Amino acid sequence: FVLMDELDYKKVGKKMKELRSSLGITQERVAKDLGCTIAFVSNVENNRVKINLRVLYYYSKLCNVSVDTFLNAGRPDPVGDTDEAARLDELQQLFRSVPQEQQQKVLEVMRLLQQMTMPTAEETE
Repeated sequence: FVLMDELDYKKVGKKMKELRSSLGITQERVAKDLGCTIAFVSNVENNRVKINLRVLYYYSKLCNVSVDTFLNAGRPDPVGDTDEAARLDELQQLFRSVPQEQQQKVLEVMRLLQQMTMPTAEETE
């Protein structure tokens, strides 16, 4: 649970810039998509203005991550396992990047892997 006054906007903006850049997406494209100026995008990413929900939602869809990825930037993972959180973020990003018709196949493979690693009734007794 994140309170808005607890957000580290500098780290949120830095995470937005980092993910956008890693995808090869320019500030110009973001500005065009959002109907704003490049200066505004730069200001968001460099913590000169506070983000609004529309911008936050846009970046989460653009980068295929949850809104929490940005809101929790720089915060310790409340669950405690940052490696697990990073793996979950990566899985989510990869899954969203796969075409919908292939997502079902990915789920089927994951279910098979889960069944292969689950102990049988005899093993649990």
